Amino acid sequence: MYVPLKIGSAVILLLILSGCGLNTGSNSQLYKLPSGKQVKITSMNKMDFPNSGSALVLNYQTDISIDDMVTLRKEVDEIWGVFQKDVEAANLKGGVIRATHLEGAGLIKNGKGYGFVFVKREDGNWHCLEDDKK
Repeated sequence: MYVPLKIGSAVILLLILSGCGLNTGSNSQLYKLPSGKQVKITSMNKMDFPNSGSALVLNYQTDISIDDMVTLRKEVDEIWGVFQKDVEAANLKGGVIRATHLEGAGLIKNGKGYGFVFVKREDGNWHCLEDDKK
């Protein structure tokens, strides 16, 4: 029996507002996107959500301000084009891309993050829940 993935608003809010999985240390890797742009991947982990199933979560650092949602979404869509294959290979129906933008110099930096949740619908097509807000 097929059970659609439902990620509750509390989980989405937690992913958007929290710093879960953020690692700005030496474990990060530069990844080259198809456009040639490089992004810094800080972590990729499977997370189990009690009421909605599992999702693969990719955290990355962006140079784009979180306030510039149009440009950020274009970058996330390009990342999703690659990350989607990882989510499907893990046999999951949910993927989260969490962007973090750091500001400041030296040891003290401020960060702001935003999460984009993608779910696979019953028809097999992927959908970003951010699109439901429009």
